[in-house]
Amino acid sequence: MLISLCLGCIIPMQAQKQISAKLTEATVYLRGAALTHTASATLKSGSQEVIIDGLSPDIEINSLKVKANGVLISATEFSQDYLTPREQAAHIKKLQDSLDLYKEQLKDAQNELEVHKQLLKLVTDGTQNNMSQKDGTVTIADINANMELYRTKASELQKSIDKDNKKIEKLKETVNRLKNQISQDETDNMQLNGMLRLSVSVPESITTTFTITYFTNQAQWVPCYDINIPSMDKSITLQSKAKVRQVTGLDWNNVKLTLSNATPNRSTVAPVFTTWFLKFQRPQTIIDGVRMRSPSTSNSVSYAVAEESDASMGYIASQKTAAPILMNDFVEVEDQDIQVSFAIAVPYDIPGNGKEKLIDLKSYDIKADFKYYSIPKLSDETYLIATLSDYEKYNLLPGEATVTFNNTFVGRTRLRPNDTESQISLTLTTDPRISVKREKQKDFCSTKHVGNSTTVTQSYLITVKNNQSKAAKLTLKEQYPISNDKDIEVKDITVTPKATYDKTDIGVVTWDVELNPGETRTFTVTYSVKHPSDRTIAW
Repeated sequence: MLISLCLGCIIPMQAQKQISAKLTEATVYLRGAALTHTASATLKSGSQEVIIDGLSPDIEINSLKVKANGVLISATEFSQDYLTPREQAAHIKKLQDSLDLYKEQLKDAQNELEVHKQLLKLVTDGTQNNMSQKDGTVTIADINANMELYRTKASELQKSIDKDNKKIEKLKETVNRLKNQISQDETDNMQLNGMLRLSVSVPESITTTFTITYFTNQAQWVPCYDINIPSMDKSITLQSKAKVRQVTGLDWNNVKLTLSNATPNRSTVAPVFTTWFLKFQRPQTIIDGVRMRSPSTSNSVSYAVAEESDASMGYIASQKTAAPILMNDFVEVEDQDIQVSFAIAVPYDIPGNGKEKLIDLKSYDIKADFKYYSIPKLSDETYLIATLSDYEKYNLLPGEATVTFNNTFVGRTRLRPNDTESQISLTLTTDPRISVKREKQKDFCSTKHVGNSTTVTQSYLITVKNNQSKAAKLTLKEQYPISNDKDIEVKDITVTPKATYDKTDIGVVTWDVELNPGETRTFTVTYSVKHPSDRTIAW
């Protein structure tokens, strides 16, 4: 037993080498990222253990891959190191150094304040003691001398105390600002260190580079766009962008970045019609004096709008005085079978604290068609619409877009290039210069009862006027009802003038017209609805 123990003591321990990995590349997906690290090491021949730190503490273990030329890697083990302190980012370290300095100054100022308070107390107590001698030997001259001494010293000390308090207040404000900045900028899980332990065999001494790749869920990017429309007679500039954020436990410094779409306010938007189905009104019952409507299983009528805008009008966009250097020459777009990727030649720093980094990608000049759009039944407003076509060749992804028109920020919309529509329509603003009025023509409306049937005739007049000094294209829409009940008959539908489109399956008519400056036109829709007299239509 003793012999075995002694033999065990003289067996040489396995050689160990510890190196740090540097993040060099990151491919960020809409959710998650593939990270690539490199770490160089000089190894002696033989079997040994290599420890590589500086990795993300949160990775998908099954995605981990390690390779190195001239080295046999026989086993890998990934773990999180809670003991080895992580080096702070340079700007965090500067902030922390400043915080420590100001904390020390604050402590000195507080000590100085305490000294001045104690001195003031000594002066006060001494003066009171001198003024209250029990033997009665205090003279008028003594009183005056003590009062003058107290006035001078106490005044000086009180001024020092006031200065100390102001200095302490300012130092506290500075300390709090530094704390808040550090709290915002530092990475929550920077205290963890991803560490890789490798068992390797080396035939002969070699200097080699380990390449480590893995996938992590702690990163993402979101496509977004800036759409700038200088005027109605110029092309649109569409700037594609990316919001990139990550909380991998690492600060990405000087990293080659690739973005991939692969998958490991006040509304100023024009409304659109949905089909208007007529149905009979449900009978009502009285329960405890409360009128109750019977539940209905039919589809409810809803109106959808094209897009939403959460920004009010009137914010004037900043105007650039010099031509910018665009990212077009530094971004390579690769359109593969199932994904689009953007390889960026400019290296980036992405902080690990989750703050978004906004990155410019490609910009495009796109031609657009402008027209006005109105549905007076749903809205009194007339909307200016810009229609973009041939957008599919630009590899656009769904995302939020800010829209600037005539140097004015008009709001936000959302691009949906994956839709089956061949065009993208942007609602830019409302324009009161194209006035639209819808009113019921009472002389053409009637209700007739014949036998057990009632026929209701409705007629609407729409008047539009172009109050501009130039011609304007207008798309005008109106609606008539559709019946999905055999007891309700919609008949005698009259549309004047003849509509450009009449979708009888949903009951929507469309007029596409061009109005001359100052021109006024009228449009009418008339229809009749026949139903049993003992039942009421829910219009």
